Formats: sequence, C-alpha cells, structure tokens
Amino acid sequence: MYLTVLNIVVGIYIYSNPIIAQQSLILIFKRSYIFIAYIVFILLSSISVFFAKNISLGIVSIAEVFVVFAMFINFTMLFYNRLHLVVKVAFLVGASAFFQAGTVLYSFDVLAKSKSIGDALHSNVLKGNAGNINILAASLLFKVPFIYIGIINFHKWKKWFLAVALIFATAVIFLISARASLLSLIIISVIFLAYYIKISEDKKKAIGQLLYVVLPLVISFFLVNLTLEKAKSDPRFVSTADRLAQLNAADGSINRRIVFYKAALDMAKTNPVTGIGLGNYRVESIPYDLSTNASVPLHAHNDFLELASETGVLNSLLYFSIFVVLLFINVKRLIKANEPLAKNIALLTLLLLIVYGIDALFNFPFYRPTMQLCFCFLMAFTFSNIGRQQDHVTTLSKKHIIGLVVLCALPLYFTYHAYKTSNLEYLIQTDNINFATSGVLRGEDVVNRNPKFPNVFQSSESFVEYAGIYYFREKQYDKAIKLLDSANKINPYLGRPDFYKYLIARERGLADSAYFYVKAAFYKRPINDSFFETVATLAVPLRDTTEILKMYDTFPKGIAKPFNWSKAYLALNAAGYSKNGLNEFKKLAFKNFPKDTTVQKAIHQIAITDYIMEGQRLFAAGKHAAALNSYIKGFKLDPTNIYVNQNIGFYYFNLSKSGTAIPYFKKALALPGLVDGKTEFFIGLCYLNVGDKDNACKYFKLAGNYPNAANLLAANCR
Repeated sequence: MYLTVLNIVVGIYIYSNPIIAQQSLILIFKRSYIFIAYIVFILLSSISVFFAKNISLGIVSIAEVFVVFAMFINFTMLFYNRLHLVVKVAFLVGASAFFQAGTVLYSFDVLAKSKSIGDALHSNVLKGNAGNINILAASLLFKVPFIYIGIINFHKWKKWFLAVALIFATAVIFLISARASLLSLIIISVIFLAYYIKISEDKKKAIGQLLYVVLPLVISFFLVNLTLEKAKSDPRFVSTADRLAQLNAADGSINRRIVFYKAALDMAKTNPVTGIGLGNYRVESIPYDLSTNASVPLHAHNDFLELASETGVLNSLLYFSIFVVLLFINVKRLIKANEPLAKNIALLTLLLLIVYGIDALFNFPFYRPTMQLCFCFLMAFTFSNIGRQQDHVTTLSKKHIIGLVVLCALPLYFTYHAYKTSNLEYLIQTDNINFATSGVLRGEDVVNRNPKFPNVFQSSESFVEYAGIYYFREKQYDKAIKLLDSANKINPYLGRPDFYKYLIARERGLADSAYFYVKAAFYKRPINDSFFETVATLAVPLRDTTEILKMYDTFPKGIAKPFNWSKAYLALNAAGYSKNGLNEFKKLAFKNFPKDTTVQKAIHQIAITDYIMEGQRLFAAGKHAAALNSYIKGFKLDPTNIYVNQNIGFYYFNLSKSGTAIPYFKKALALPGLVDGKTEFFIGLCYLNVGDKDNACKYFKLAGNYPNAANLLAANCR
C-alpha cells in the first residue's frame, strides 16, 4: 500500500508542477519496444485474471501490477531531462541502506551479547523490516549499486558515509548468506570495479577512489566470517565461501527449486495460452508439488516460469524479452555514450538489472514490493538516459496529467483492503489458533472483517478456514462447518478444513462421519503424515485393511517414507490382515527401505508380539523350555522391548525363580510405557519370595492401587 500512497503523492506533485510532464516523453514511449511489450504484458496479465479460479488473488495481483506501472511512469517523468537527480537519489538510497542495515546490525549485536551469536542468527533479527531474510538481503542488495555510484561521485563526508553504509549493507547480506544475493553481489562488484578502472585515464586515482568500495567489502566480509566462525551453529550460517560452495546438485534447496520448476512447467503445459490466472500460483501449485508436507510451494522461485504458469507461455516470453532488450540497450550505452553521467547511469541501470535478473531467476521479485521498486528504477533510468531533449518546454495537457493521477489512485481500494487483510493475518498468526484453545480474536471478528482482497493467507489457507477454526474452538460447530465448507471451495488442496470437520464429528460422537472426513482430508493432501496416521488408527477397529492399503498406494511415487510404511504395517497387523498379505507388504519395505531402522523396528515389533503370544501358548501347554526359547527370540530382536522383558519375568516368576525374574521386571520398568503398577507389584512379590522385605515393601508401595498391593503392604510392612 505504501507504494500506492507514494504514487499518489508523486502524481499530485507532477500535477502541481506540469513542467515535469514533458510531451516528448510520450513519443519515446510510443517508439519503444520495451514500453509496448510492457503494456501488452499488463493487458495479457489482466485477461488471465478472468480465467483464474481465485478471482480475489488475481484482482490483488493485477492491482499491484498497475501500482508498479504507475510508479515507472512517475519515476520516468521525474528523471527525464533531470539526470543530475540520479546522483542525489543514489545518496538517499545509500542513506536508507545505512539505517536499514544499521538497525539490523545493532539488534543483532544486542541479542548476540545478551544470549549468543547462534541465537541471534536464528532469531527474527535478520528479517529486519522485510519479514523475511531473503527479502531483506535482496532489498539491501538493490541499494548497493546506488552506493557504488554515490561513492565515485561524492566527496568528503558523503563519500565516507556511503562507505560505512556499504559496510553495513554488505555485512547483513553476508550474515544472511542468501546465495542468490551473494552471487549477485560478486557479479556487480566485479563489473563495477573492472569497468571503472578500464574507463579511467588516471589508474592510480581510480584505484584510490575504488578503495572506498573495496575496503568496505573486505571489512564486512572478514568481520562477518569471524562472527560465523564463532557460531558454527547451522550449515546455512557457515563461511561465505562455504555457503557459495553449497551450490550443487546435492543441495536440498537446489533440489526443491527443481521440483518448483517442474511444477510450474507442468502447469504452463496444462494452460499454455491464458495460464491459471495471475497470482493464483500460490494455491493452484499445491497439487503439483507433493514432495514434502513441510510447506507448500507458494512461488516457483523463478518469475518467468511462474508467470508462464499464471498468464501463459507467450506472456512470460514477452516479459523475459523486456529484460533482454533492457540489457542490450544499457550495455550499448555503456560502450558508446559520450557523457560521463550517461555512462554512470547506464552502469547503474545495468547493475540493477543484474540484481533484479538473478533474483528473478531464483526467487520471486515480481511479487516483492521492495524489488518492484528496483524494477521501476531500472526502467525509468533506461527511458530517461537518452540525452537532453530540445522540446522539453512542451508539457502534457492537464487532461493527461489528471489521467496519470487517476492511474496512481486506481489501485488504492484493493491495496488498502490487502493492507487490512495483512493486519488480520498477523493477528490470527499471533493467536496461533491452530494449537491454542482460544485467542484474542473470535470467530465473529474474522467474519465481520470480511477479508476479500485477498481471501487467503500468504501461506495459502483461506481466511474463512480460520474463522471456522475459531468457531470450532468456541464449540459453535454448525457455524464452523459452514465456513469450513466455504474454505474447501477457495483452497481445495490442503485437506485442513476436512480435518477440522473430522475433529467436530469426533467431539459430537459421530464416528462414521469422523472417519469419512479424515479420509477426505488425506486424499486432498496425500502426503500429510498426520492425516495418514489418523485414518490408519481409525481403520484398525473397523478392520478396514483395504483403506489402509489404498492410502499407502495413494502416496506419490517415491514420496512414501519409512514412517508411512511402518504405520501402515502396524495398522494392517492390528486390523487382522492375513500373514501372507503382511509378508507381501513387508517385501515393499525390503525393496524401498532395506536398511531403515524405523522399518526394522516395526517389523521386529510385530515379530516380538508373535513370539510373546507363542511363548504364552507354549507355557500354558506345559512346554516351558519351548516357551522360554520363544521369548528369547523376541528378546534378541529388541532387548529394549518392554513386553518381552516383562514376559520373561513372568516366566521365571511362575516357575518360582523369583531371583532370576527380578532383573527382567526391573528392566521393563525402567523403560517408558508401564503405568498400571502391575510390574511393581510382581517385583514386590519376587522380593518377598526371596526374603527381602524392605525392597518388597518399597515396590508394593510403588504399585499404588494395583489389586492386592495395599493388602500385602499392610500385612508385611510396618
């Protein structure tokens, strides 16, 4: 919203100073491929909204596009024939980097001293005012080219001030260690230093100037690496060199991005002309990425692929072509421009283009306001840096300028609602109503605020879903179910609304409905371990082995984990699945998870249960030696199993070998899981049998309310 307000302020300023709005700029726009391509891109993006399943997300996104377009126009008018302002803006941008990064470093230092460097690295301090560490890094990075330009153009205190700002900004970038930002920083620094030395006639003087760039980079680099060396708390926060070295195919982050790229390409293939609708990737990408349940994709981490899936392949290529032409124009100006100022601005624009371009390849600057500011600057500088025009006195008509102000104000309604929605999202997150039984807000508060633009969280859950959760916590079940049904229409891919309907049915004692809803939740999100475990647990008393097998088969190929197999295996056994069937299911584990300890433990658990039951049967038949042999087989599989130790204890107790039984009973008792007092009671009997009344009394007392424990305690203990 702050960009919309800034647009309106600038628009009113231009209206009050019409000399700024020059007629010749219109002709430049008309002749420019970049401008025409950008207009067509906006038009096709707008059309895609009509094909979106979630119109609300599309409207908010296209409103944001219009905000950026208006800002680009405003910036171009401000800098057109006023290129001297760019250097002044460079100082202001450098000053903002000084305060933005300085605040982060101060908070980091305070936390590191009061707690530890590790705590500071893992805190929210490195998110700054951006809400995300990667966004903060990108926000500071796009200010670095301005600082470079400012350093070579200013003298005395301003040069020193910008050098300190560079130390602060790059120190935060190094601390965050976002690889895309580190890569961009290296590239723009090398280009800037190499170009400045190349064009300078006095190399010694140039090197002296560049020391104000190089020394801050070296200082921040070594200070941060010394800090990270002291922490050694996380693979992410290692030395900068090590962090860059993690750019390989085995890295988890790289692999996740490959999954994102494949999902975006699949979506683009499904809707190649119109796409799924601008802004809709956040929701519609969920069923395409079933590689992890830890998070949903939200973005493709590549603007061009994401826009291909949202607005169509042609529109994405059109958008990409804008950057190709921007690169060509600014490289050409850098080589052929005669005026030093024009060269400086071309260099600045090129550096901004590299920062934005790399971010667009690995992240999602199209949806980040701070990076759209970078986009507006590089576009405006490209259109302004064409030499001074002779007809600058001719200005636009009042009608055209009023149209510009209207364009600036047009998105205000939607951006204002998006701002209010963002505040509501923050309040709901603060309540943590997913786990808390109540919060500051109530269901009616969320409903009354009626968030429409957008109607989902940044994390893709709908607001009506959370209203339903609040009503569930308040036990207003009918209202909750109605809202949860609406939530399923807005985002039908997470399964959460159905899971809460399961919880409601369970609390109402509706077992059949509960089973139906939790199954529906799982099949909507067939990688959710919690949903899977709940269905498997409910299927056991129903002996619904068919459903257990069906669920396991529903896991995407290669995604099922040892945990899922183990839960399914134990549930199948408990539900009475045939031995032959279990053996066939076991073969899946041997094939997919041959050495996994979780799988081995599950297999051993059932085998031990079988050995215990066989031992009990043999003992009852008087085959004592065979019974002990069966127990020992179970013990060898898992010496820490409570029940095999307990049953060996009963075996020796029943044979009047109390002294031998005690160690097994004690070992079982030392393991978690026995709480009924039975084991303590039999330990007491064993001690009584061997004549140790003190220990017998101790364990009869520990047996608590176990039958006959109190009587034996009264009879034998004073």
